[in-house]
Amino acid sequence: MSKRTSDPEFRRRRAELLEGNPLCHWCNKQPATEADHLIPYDIVGDDSPLVPACKSCNSRRGAQHVNGKRTAQAHARAEHLGLDPTQKPKTKQTNQELFLKKEKIKPPSPDFLLSETIQTESVRCPASSDLVLGVGQSSPRLQSLHNGSGSYGPQVAAWSERVLSRTLFDWQKVALNGQLTHDENGDLVFREAMSSCARQNGKSVALTSLCGFFLTDWSAMRGKPMHVLSVANKLDRAVAIFNELAPVLEAQFEGHVTWSYGRNKVEMPNGSTWEVRAATANLHGGTYDLIVVDEIWNVSEEVYFDALRPSQIAVKSPLLSSWSTAGDESSKTMQRLRESAIGAIDQQKQTRLYFAEWSLPSGADPNDELNWGYANPALGQTITLEALQAAAETPDRAAFLRAHMNLFVSSADAWIQPGVWDKLFTESDCPTGGVLAVDSSTGGEKYVGIRCGLTEEGNIIATVQFSTESLKEMWIKINEAMEADPKLRLAITPALDLHTPEKLERRRQIFGYAEVLKFTGLTRSLILEKRIYHRGEELLATHVNRAVLARANGQVVISSQRSPGPIEAARLLVVAAALVSRPSNTGRAAMAFGR
Repeated sequence: MSKRTSDPEFRRRRAELLEGNPLCHWCNKQPATEADHLIPYDIVGDDSPLVPACKSCNSRRGAQHVNGKRTAQAHARAEHLGLDPTQKPKTKQTNQELFLKKEKIKPPSPDFLLSETIQTESVRCPASSDLVLGVGQSSPRLQSLHNGSGSYGPQVAAWSERVLSRTLFDWQKVALNGQLTHDENGDLVFREAMSSCARQNGKSVALTSLCGFFLTDWSAMRGKPMHVLSVANKLDRAVAIFNELAPVLEAQFEGHVTWSYGRNKVEMPNGSTWEVRAATANLHGGTYDLIVVDEIWNVSEEVYFDALRPSQIAVKSPLLSSWSTAGDESSKTMQRLRESAIGAIDQQKQTRLYFAEWSLPSGADPNDELNWGYANPALGQTITLEALQAAAETPDRAAFLRAHMNLFVSSADAWIQPGVWDKLFTESDCPTGGVLAVDSSTGGEKYVGIRCGLTEEGNIIATVQFSTESLKEMWIKINEAMEADPKLRLAITPALDLHTPEKLERRRQIFGYAEVLKFTGLTRSLILEKRIYHRGEELLATHVNRAVLARANGQVVISSQRSPGPIEAARLLVVAAALVSRPSNTGRAAMAFGR
């Protein structure tokens, strides 16, 4: 933006702005050395408002503004000549030209959600044709259904603009719009939410605005004090957000701030409170309208399910809002929530959990820089392609994929290579008959059914029959499937077989580890020979692509212990596909107990 450095009044205001050595308004990391126009000077015609900025951020924003004007002029000239300004040239475009094209053609603003009824379909992946090198995707790869009468998300964005002088990115607005969907009574549709993307894309900015909105505007709208708790995997991370927002609440809203490290607190004149804690097991006892969890990948199940969630059980219209980048195989809480959300997305079912994830699609090549925009929605804004290229050169490849591609990384021993499963998608329905294989997750918190049917051509089509969190609902789903298709066979584990109805005993077969060990090689061969196809469900794709091989008794088997997350759907595929690929017995099913 034009600095107008020859103007004495501008120089005076710049000196006042930089007094006290503030941090850059945009990156909040580097010391500010320049005064940046919040709105370009050539738009408003004056020097108000100004914000402190580092040289890098100020230069980048100035270049984007100038380039945007040039692009608009070029488009205007093209339209004047009767040409299509959006038509791709026949020659190869440069990265800069592609970036400018993306800047010119932006998706519609989600602000309409405030006043219109929201009718959505759950999302799996933005079209690959929309990708632009060096530009992030504002739409998530995975998103829950979020039908409602409206959303408070635009009001959080307006609060951020008004109070923090920060314009939220489109992806942040999408996440907040989804989390804050409300019904016709104005109550929140979701009790819990989880939004996930790669590092340094602005998760902390979004959750900071959310906390501030709840303590002020939301409290006024609801007519009562709001009690907010923010936690993080490490106390210093939670305190960093407090250190940014608390002075604003003190200066602009007369909040009383307690600066005791580990007991940081803000008490607002309207009775609202904000507490900051580390995510430890001693969080019992409080009652909160909003709980914000930063980096949930490193928050234990004990903290989330036994301490945080119960503290909102008696609260009307609460929100437990989690934000994170992917973790590793120890991230049990995040993976448990993610698995539940993906199961609902596959079934096109809206639950009390809202989920939005920016990450590489299953099977996408992480070495293709064009795909990096899936996981980095702020790419081209606060993150540059060059910075990601430098990060990719780290010798710790797994750390790069987790932090910057937002992937729960499997090892080099994955049983099939990336991209193989993705190419086996079919729109054909699963044939009647076949095998329904059922098992629970390792912790017993989820029950999954994978069905495989055999086509007339001898190929196998696999689909997710159900994914549920209760044993009772599992048996309801099994009975519905078995009654609807008398030729369908059931494969079930010994522990679950204890409750098999007598009418299904002749149609079921018991399997265990021995069968998974025996069938892994066969099913893998069927996949590589392109004899197994799938219906595109994310749960099955995720489990199949993350499954890792281990050796046992001279054979290979997919291993839950070595895989970076749950793989029960992949285990069930192994069993169901192998059983359906061979002729069924006409007599009583054999009993094969696993070891």
